[in-house]
Amino acid sequence: MTNKKRFSRRNFVKRSIATGGVGIVAPVSFYNSDCPVNSIEAPGTIALNDVLTDYQQENEKYGFGLKSVEICDEEGWKIKRDSIIQRSRIMLGEIPVVNETPVNSKVLGENRCNGYKEKKVQFDSGTGDTITGFLLIPDGAAASSPRPGIMALHATGPGSKQTVGLVAKEGRCYGMELALRGYVVLAIDVISAGERIYPGYDAYYTDEFYKQFPQWSAMGKMIHDHKKGVDFLCQKEMVDSERIGCIGHSLGGYNSFFLQAFESRIKAAVSSCGLSPMGGTNSPYQFARNDWFVHFNPYFREFIRTGIIPCDMHEIMALCAPRPFFNYSARKDAVYCHSSDGNPDFDDWWQTMDKALNQVNGVYDIFGKTNNFIRAETNGDHDFPAEIRKQAYAWLDKHLGME
Repeated sequence: MTNKKRFSRRNFVKRSIATGGVGIVAPVSFYNSDCPVNSIEAPGTIALNDVLTDYQQENEKYGFGLKSVEICDEEGWKIKRDSIIQRSRIMLGEIPVVNETPVNSKVLGENRCNGYKEKKVQFDSGTGDTITGFLLIPDGAAASSPRPGIMALHATGPGSKQTVGLVAKEGRCYGMELALRGYVVLAIDVISAGERIYPGYDAYYTDEFYKQFPQWSAMGKMIHDHKKGVDFLCQKEMVDSERIGCIGHSLGGYNSFFLQAFESRIKAAVSSCGLSPMGGTNSPYQFARNDWFVHFNPYFREFIRTGIIPCDMHEIMALCAPRPFFNYSARKDAVYCHSSDGNPDFDDWWQTMDKALNQVNGVYDIFGKTNNFIRAETNGDHDFPAEIRKQAYAWLDKHLGME
């Protein structure tokens, strides 16, 4: 008999208790097939980390005194960037020993589609499990005519098969749409999704992962697997390894900027509805919950309990600078903006979003690459609208040489 852990609003609320030593029940709102990210709500709002400010000691010998330093040049940013990377280890945990042998892959199936060939593929992760997904090869792509490669990162839903159009949903089949534009596309399932759901669990439960890797994190594993996907793409003779990009919505949206932040081969990235800071909002635990889809290392929660966000989402996004990055955010995104009474304060949440995005934009300004950072926004909800996808695809064409 399997130990099925059923995800439901009722069960999740029962488990979402005990924050900061005070037993509370988190309100549940707006769960849908994309990204049910609600979680334990903190007893108050934690300040938003400032990407463009550093705090340094006044006396280097004895370590006393503190001064606030505005970051306004590349030298200052290099110091702050190193700090963000160090602090991200609290978030992402410690990667285990990895088998660095070349990617060992196999084709599990093949279909001929209108405009491209679809291959179901499988390859080793290097950490003891197997990565599954789909490779889309557009007509005309060959060693003599290599194309840019795209990592198409799926939202919280059926997994990679939706990204490539096998499970149709408006705004989620961007992998298929980019293959039709001439890109070689790889879409893989993340751990706990698609064909990588742990036995005895429903989709997006990460309990078994943390039993195996207690010092790591699900987000760290997703970054690792997506980097393996880049290895896989770069080995294909029909792919130009100097023109690799990534795109994603929701879960895939923040995976997109985490991947570009920690993978130098990603030349351009697109994130749709992937950003919501933990600081400055009423849901700092949304990516560090204590059940279901636990993104960050469990120790990360202990910092939040003391009122500290060691490293926030917009800080990771800032690591992408100065490489081209296209961000789309919806001002009425009910997946990220929560309230106990069912009436989220979108204006308040958007003020935090605006501050965070302005800080990221400021890092691009430091490099003189303001045009490499795109802020696309609508008054919509948690979606990837057709007009935004059109802009994002044209932007990828420009930066990956497909114009």
